[in-house]
Amino acid sequence: MEMLIMNEGKIKEKRQKADAQKRLRHAHSLAVLAIIGVIFLVLPTVSVIGHSGGLVMSKKTATPINIDGIPKEPAWVAAFAQSSPTQDIAVDPRAHGQDWYQIIAGGGGGSNTNKGGLRVSRGQFDGNDDFLVRWATLWDDDYLYFAFNVADDSVHLYKRNYEARDGDIDGIWLLFDTKHDAPKTVFPKHKFETKKVASESTYEADDHYWIFAPLTGRGAGASWSQALDAGADPILNNPANKHVAGRITNTGYTAEIRLPWTVFKPFSGGLLLPGTVIGFDITLTDIDGDPPGKFSAPEGGAVAWSSDFENDNSPGVLGDLTISTELISVGTSVNPTSKLPTTWSRIKNKY
Repeated sequence: MEMLIMNEGKIKEKRQKADAQKRLRHAHSLAVLAIIGVIFLVLPTVSVIGHSGGLVMSKKTATPINIDGIPKEPAWVAAFAQSSPTQDIAVDPRAHGQDWYQIIAGGGGGSNTNKGGLRVSRGQFDGNDDFLVRWATLWDDDYLYFAFNVADDSVHLYKRNYEARDGDIDGIWLLFDTKHDAPKTVFPKHKFETKKVASESTYEADDHYWIFAPLTGRGAGASWSQALDAGADPILNNPANKHVAGRITNTGYTAEIRLPWTVFKPFSGGLLLPGTVIGFDITLTDIDGDPPGKFSAPEGGAVAWSSDFENDNSPGVLGDLTISTELISVGTSVNPTSKLPTTWSRIKNKY
């Protein structure tokens, strides 16, 4: 009997040792998985992305911008020098040094007809020499500003109904996710599929876009609101408010747009404060041919800054705009061979 008790003790002791070794192996496995998890969290910054690519910073201007369609103020000159070529809407983003552009060709819901490069477009663009948009953004206590320099070989004035958009235009769409709450889907680098993302998010109460015709038959620019089913925006479309303006140039046209911070309140629920990041994208629509022009490919078309055809359907495909607390520097101490005075000279020589 005593021998039996001793054998049972030894068996119990062996079981306890085996259990301890099993727990040790389990703990080791968990530690390995934790390390792998940390590595996985780090890898997205290198090889995978949950974002369509565009990241832009809007800096504050110390002096208000005069909206006349000519981005000539020193603050604009400085902003263009900092944003171009990184933020240009170029037909071939890789050739333009824009490795940040993530959209896969054909990834949107529309048919990609771009023959001149990798940026997804509707309409045939033969290359950066055929179509190129330089743009910049600023803000002050009253407004969020945008300026554009568009290379377009066939410019058309909008001369139809100003209360409700009638037909296609040489125009600009500004699209916003004011609460920056759209879901993100992770893809390998340069493989962002907007069609998949668009199936996972749709415009909600905090998402909105405006359509602008900077060149019109009435002189003052026009603006229509997505919230009003493309009806005239009562604030931005009013010529007396001078929020939208454009000028024809020898290479296309320039445009200036200012958005009072108050127009965002119905969507954001309050004022957008410095330091805020919001979802953002731009679409340029281009009509060509005899007036009033054609939008359908190959004569006309559309191209976006950070996404593609899905940006008016899904906030999940938008890029990011940061309302920076930094003041734009407009100092005069500039290397004369640098881009700033060159850009300034180009702008002055056009008018």
